[in-house]
Amino acid sequence: MNNRRSFLRRAGLLSSGALLLNSMKPAFGNKILFGAPSDKINIGVIGVNGMGWADLLSALKQPGVQVLMICDSDKNVLDKRMADLAKVNVDITKIKTTGDYHHVLDNKDVDAVIIGTPDHWHALMMIEACAAGKDVYVEKPAGNSIGECRAMMAAQTKYNRVVQCGQWQRSQ
Repeated sequence: MNNRRSFLRRAGLLSSGALLLNSMKPAFGNKILFGAPSDKINIGVIGVNGMGWADLLSALKQPGVQVLMICDSDKNVLDKRMADLAKVNVDITKIKTTGDYHHVLDNKDVDAVIIGTPDHWHALMMIEACAAGKDVYVEKPAGNSIGECRAMMAAQTKYNRVVQCGQWQRSQ
């Protein structure tokens, strides 16, 4: 119960802060002031053919977020998404592509990952991402069994990572 209260308190503070920041937009335009470039959140996306792609586009609308790596097992999808990113004025010269998600997890510059792969990969990739020190946004379903979900929760706790299971209707 205490964890739930703590979560609700922190979520409420985060929501209040987001509302306050949003209400200040007219005063500052769309500019959000950050410190050094290292203050940016560097993300990697694993699975960019479906919801992973939609999640990436949404993340890139947030100030201070930049994509460093995209991963998909299908090279044709990677090529298409790099072309799509160029069309929305993302500097693709700084983005690495890979077919192996371990390369994303091994990249020390990646702070967080979006996992938009087929469902049966969510648990393993999320657990490995937490172990690699990454925060995670994983698409639903988080896991395919209670056992997977318990293992995911244990990894989040053990590695003290921020993890969100995506539900568009709730995440927005």
